[in-house]
Amino acid sequence: MHSLILFIKTYRPDFERANNLIRSIEKHNKDEIPVIISVNDEDFDFFKDKLKEYNIYKDSDIIIADNKDGWRYQQIVKSHVYRLNICENYLCIDSDSEFIKDFHYSDFLYDESTPYTIMHESKPFLETMENIQLDSENIFFKEALRATRPLFGNKGKEWDYGPSPYLWSCKVWNHFIEVYLKQQNKTFIDFFNEIDKVTSPSECVIYGEYLLKSKLIDIYPVEGFFKVYHYEKQYRLEKKFHNIEKLKKIYLGVIFQSNWEKRKRFGLF
Repeated sequence: MHSLILFIKTYRPDFERANNLIRSIEKHNKDEIPVIISVNDEDFDFFKDKLKEYNIYKDSDIIIADNKDGWRYQQIVKSHVYRLNICENYLCIDSDSEFIKDFHYSDFLYDESTPYTIMHESKPFLETMENIQLDSENIFFKEALRATRPLFGNKGKEWDYGPSPYLWSCKVWNHFIEVYLKQQNKTFIDFFNEIDKVTSPSECVIYGEYLLKSKLIDIYPVEGFFKVYHYEKQYRLEKKFHNIEKLKKIYLGVIFQSNWEKRKRFGLF
């Protein structure tokens, strides 16, 4: 069993982005951390033909989920990777990501089996949100946290457990779904839908809050691994400072979220 894998959940419309991510991994993956790709069942043959050298799974190999909303569907799939029984931990990477510098196991693992936990107050990000006229008190991760936390009975500071890529322990997800939820006679989707009645659920918040409750692994907090441009307004504000060579000193990669950015790939660099 691998101590860590790089897990990419994607589908055919995102192939160009996913392919670019994979090429950046090939360039910078100095410890040859295994790469696993999961795709919508109907896209499996397409990806197997395009990426012959990679281990590719159908989403149904992980979980069968009939959620028609793509954003929610992929969260459900990502949260059940432990079912593959191939790794202890995984870095869950979205297709719109790109590594910009060399990386190693030690960037993600505190020791041979314990991952770092993305867990911080996100103050610089919240300040930026205010600067683009978004209310930092009601930003997406705080809304998800406030809807999720009461279900666990947690309290304290409002932690940000992101941004993507997320670093997760299979032990935590396995215990949450197979022990904690089963004791309550619930499935992950039941729990997910309960949050969805209040606000859009977040898998990274669920993971972080359950880890905070259960303490199943030792918590070694880190900030996010990638520089993420969540909003076009954010990028416009920071564009004059956007410099890949400078970002390499701080981050392992960069993300221009595909939900707003339709630019020609890398035309901004």
